[in-house]
Parts: sequence; C-alpha cells; structure tokens
Amino acid sequence: MNEDLAQLITLLVPQKIDDGLYEATNVPYNRHHIFGGQIIAQSVSAAMQESDQDMLIHSCHAYFLRMGKRDQNVQFDVQLIRQGRSFATRRVTALQDNKPIFETLLSFQKAQEGLAFQKPMPDVTPPEELEDEMLRWNAHPKVRDIPDLLRTFLPLDVRHCGPMDWFEKEPASPKTGLWIKTKDKLPDDPSLHKIILSYLSDLMLCAAALRPHGLTFQSPNLHGASLDHGLWFHDEFRADEWLFYQQEGLWSGGSRGLNQGTIYTRDGRHIASTMQEGLMRYTGELPDHTNRS
Repeated sequence: MNEDLAQLITLLVPQKIDDGLYEATNVPYNRHHIFGGQIIAQSVSAAMQESDQDMLIHSCHAYFLRMGKRDQNVQFDVQLIRQGRSFATRRVTALQDNKPIFETLLSFQKAQEGLAFQKPMPDVTPPEELEDEMLRWNAHPKVRDIPDLLRTFLPLDVRHCGPMDWFEKEPASPKTGLWIKTKDKLPDDPSLHKIILSYLSDLMLCAAALRPHGLTFQSPNLHGASLDHGLWFHDEFRADEWLFYQQEGLWSGGSRGLNQGTIYTRDGRHIASTMQEGLMRYTGELPDHTNRS
C-alpha cells in the first residue's frame, strides 16, 4: 500500500484511552495547523467505535471552534445524546489543552428501505484525461521556490475538472468539480471508506465561493478558514474508486462564503452531500469584478 495512505489510515482512527475518550495524532497535511478534514474524519471514527454495529452513520453537523495545533495530539470526547430503536445521536468534542477546538453531532440509523430519488450526475471530463492536482501544484513556479508550500504527503489522487492557477486567477464559475480516490486499494471495511470520505469532504470546498471573485486562498490580503461543516451519507461506496465531488459556491457576503457539495460514484450514484460555510475576510481593495451587491 502507498506509504502515505497507510499512515493516513492509522492517523484517522483515534485510540481509546478511557470510557468515551479517544486520542489521535495529526495528519501532516498543513505545516502550521490541523486540516479540518482530519478532525471531521477522526470524530466520525470515534463515534463509530462507540456505536452499535447495526447502526450506520448518515449525517454529521459540525463547528470549527479554534485552530488546531499540529504539534499537539487531539482528544475526542464521545457522548451518547439519544438512543432510539431506529436512530441514535452522539456528540463528539475535539479538545486540545482541555479546550474544545471542534464539536459535532452525528446521527446513526438502522438500515431501512424507502423511497428513492436523486439528481443525475453531471456530464464531466473523465479523470484519466486530467492532471493530478497535487503534482500540478508542486510544479507551480511559486511553489517550487517555497519548500513550505510543497505537498509531500500524498495519500489521495485528486483531478480537478476546472484547473486553476492558485496564485493568479481570473473570475470563474462558482461551480466546479474534482475526481478523488485513494492512491491504493483499501480494506473492505465500509466504515473505513466513510472515514476516508469524511476526510476528503473538506478538500477545496471553501474555495468554490471565491471563484466568482477571481481569488484563491493564496491571494494576498485574504484570510480564510472553515467555520462549519455538514456531511450526509446516502449510500455505500468505495473511497479507493473514483468519486466525483461537484462543488458550488452558493453565496458570499459579510466576509463569509457558503458552499455545497455533491459526491457521486463513477457510475452516477449520489452517495454523499456536503455543506460548508467559510471565512473569506478580504482586507485589500476589492477587485473591480467583485459583485458588490
């Protein structure tokens, strides 16, 4: 197995240290702070470990409360809020220095049959015709000259359908999409595939609302951060097979942007959805093309 992927799997599964209490170390995604997808995935993993085997996670709703420190382990306090016959709810609080940095409510359901409907997957360029986004990032002249910007932890294969220059960008449609899968085959455990999807659900989503403004999170005078995150699981899937992650910026204003995501399998099944609001605090002069209405 790809070495980075093996490390990711280990790090995303917190270890139990007491009743309802788990601890995990951090993924080497960012140099100075914890990647939000890591905390989401570790919280999902901790809640799954506390849940009955016949209960399947179907949603989580989370807030990022403080910036996580990369050089410090994270503890996860899992509390049972409600246990019913069909649904159960758990709360997970992620802590550093005994202070909450992240909190989420997760809902579990016993598998049931029911009415079924989905919107069709959009017609997009297949992943084989696209470049690996992380390799494209590392080849950028501005990245090559700044070692701190190089991506050296590469457990995922990411192909962007609307590739952009992350440093010199023009206004673009708020709707875009990514193909994503793990670099290697995963074990067959469905829970692990949901943990991995939880991790990748935070990837590039906040950037969608920046696209109409001709900005990226590498733009000068722009400060961004995830504020909250919603994730819904609809159907079974494999994270080691191509998933198409359609992302769309729905609104921006008040130094915030709202983004929506829809995740499909390659054969068009809608298997997960996301929503996320992010901080988009721009302290420079607004670009001429920025919508000020």
